[in-house]
Amino acid sequence: MAFEDRYLRLEAPLNQGVPTVFNLPFGLNVLSGRVILKATVTITNAGAAGTPIGEGGPIRLIRRIQILANKAAGSRYPNGYLVDCSPRSLLRYAMVERSGKFVGELSGNILGGGVAGVYPIYLSIPIYFASGILVNEMQTALNLNQTDSTGAPIYSSVQVKVDLAELLTEIFAGSGGTMVVNGLICWEDDRIALAKDSVPLRQEDHIALIQAAQETFVDPGMPNDGSFTSWLLLAEQGQPGEVLSDAILNRLEIQGGSLNFKEHWQEIRQAMIDDGFYDPSSTMYGQFFLDWTKGLLVNSNPAAGLQARMSVNNPSGAGLDQLRVYTRRVYGLGS
Repeated sequence: MAFEDRYLRLEAPLNQGVPTVFNLPFGLNVLSGRVILKATVTITNAGAAGTPIGEGGPIRLIRRIQILANKAAGSRYPNGYLVDCSPRSLLRYAMVERSGKFVGELSGNILGGGVAGVYPIYLSIPIYFASGILVNEMQTALNLNQTDSTGAPIYSSVQVKVDLAELLTEIFAGSGGTMVVNGLICWEDDRIALAKDSVPLRQEDHIALIQAAQETFVDPGMPNDGSFTSWLLLAEQGQPGEVLSDAILNRLEIQGGSLNFKEHWQEIRQAMIDDGFYDPSSTMYGQFFLDWTKGLLVNSNPAAGLQARMSVNNPSGAGLDQLRVYTRRVYGLGS
């Protein structure tokens, strides 16, 4: 029988505008982790509600989540950020793992849209290392054993950094109110003992700003190392709202040694439904998910040499629309 370990491991008082850093304890393989806010948000002097930015409150209480792995001397595993993502990307990707459903704050609290009040929240941001998309989902679990199957060390440290918002205007544009957040920030994860080494996985997102409508838009921030298992493109219209919208992406075309792809946004959306990644009863505006594996990690597409071109609109004007690009990449173990 395999050994499983699911535990709320770390917690600390949160401080607005000050990053929280956790050093993860070693042992076993992490299937998924969760950054959790258990807090009370008090908004005063707000007057009328402001305009929610992106996912609004309370999700934008977290600016960014990073997990940095420092490889040990002699390790076969890569060094650097294993996760470098916004909460929006992590929560929207979670729909793929949650039968196509979006889940924000546990009770559905949206901080009253920014009006004055006292709001107790429980917000859990999931980070999936193992993936239900794969036939063998354990392959990409985060290996936190102190040595691999060859006896070589893996990581000298693995740190989780959570960057926290300071001002109410980071969540609701145009709000004149003030915000005080009291509570805890926590790390929970689910681990299992695996007989084999898992494959290193990196998750990142970045912004590709759209300056004008273009038939051959190229994302300059697309990673070019490792092999892609999936992409999630989030089309965000207008500043400061960053509203998910179907009015931006027209078509995606990718060519490379292992991939030949050309579809309009409607074909991408239909495949998301047909493949069971999204529930058609859920709102899917501005979300375009692409699984490259077909369930098998060996089908991942090497990033080097891929050429992706997009036909995009710019309905809000130069620099006011954007794509938030979330990628998952795997790497081979060094010798």
